[in-house]
Amino acid sequence: MRRLNQFSAVEWLRLAPLAQVLRQVRNDALLRFYQRVRPPRLDEFLTKNADQAGKDLALVIAFDQPWVLDWLLTMAGKNLRGATVLVFDNSRTSEARQKIRDVCDRHGAPYLALPPYKTRHVNRSHGMAMNWIYHNVVRVIQPRVFGFPDHDLIPVNEVDFSERLREQPVFGLINTGNFNHWSTWAGYCFFRFDAVRSRQMNFLYDFSRGLDTGGRNWNPLYRQLDRGQLRFASRDLVSVTLPSGESREQVEFIDERWVHIGGVGYNENFKNKFHFFNGLKNALEAGASWDRLCSNRQPEKERA
Repeated sequence: MRRLNQFSAVEWLRLAPLAQVLRQVRNDALLRFYQRVRPPRLDEFLTKNADQAGKDLALVIAFDQPWVLDWLLTMAGKNLRGATVLVFDNSRTSEARQKIRDVCDRHGAPYLALPPYKTRHVNRSHGMAMNWIYHNVVRVIQPRVFGFPDHDLIPVNEVDFSERLREQPVFGLINTGNFNHWSTWAGYCFFRFDAVRSRQMNFLYDFSRGLDTGGRNWNPLYRQLDRGQLRFASRDLVSVTLPSGESREQVEFIDERWVHIGGVGYNENFKNKFHFFNGLKNALEAGASWDRLCSNRQPEKERA
């Protein structure tokens, strides 16, 4: 949370600093308990993936949408260079988890069901999952590079995490908060393990600093870095037209490599998008060129 002298007089009158302290203490207590939970297949998962030590890992937190994960894994097989995708299932129901596992089995992708954590707070659920993965998997395997691409990011161009982290310890889409606080977006953040292994990483949110999931890493990591010396991922809006010419949509394009479907965690939102993105999936798998499908890129300015 931000320093006490950064709260306004109005916030003090509303006891906002006290409320933030209590929430942070509660969340840290919940996190300590959750991180100690060990699912039955964890040891087997760690043994099978021990050979990933010193390599690059893309850690995908799946959430309820097997069709999206299937597309991600298909395109990752074509476009991810030198990186292995590990899938961690944070789905809400046993039925969804079984479908996610079936997708991973078809692709031969390593799969682990995360311990259930019941909450309607999307940021807390995501942050808890990231912390659990970091402390129970990443710190054990000790990869060279690891990162969290969102489960609805589809790599449509070649991706090389090593190139992005060759000269800096972190990379991702910047998330700018208040009072010059910043972090990288939890849906697209990558780290050199040797740069963070000795830090007390915490992927929970810090709304007092204007930072969502991953914002608690401000103290142990981001405040130590010179933001002006780092490069970050781009975020564009592109107009994509399907080969038939009948359907055109504005699509978010991350780091000139990843299509972001967006809103996939909300079933009704995804239903409205399914027809278009299924058409895009079919077009790309049939050999259509991404560059020919998109036009009129509009770079989004850095978040204020």
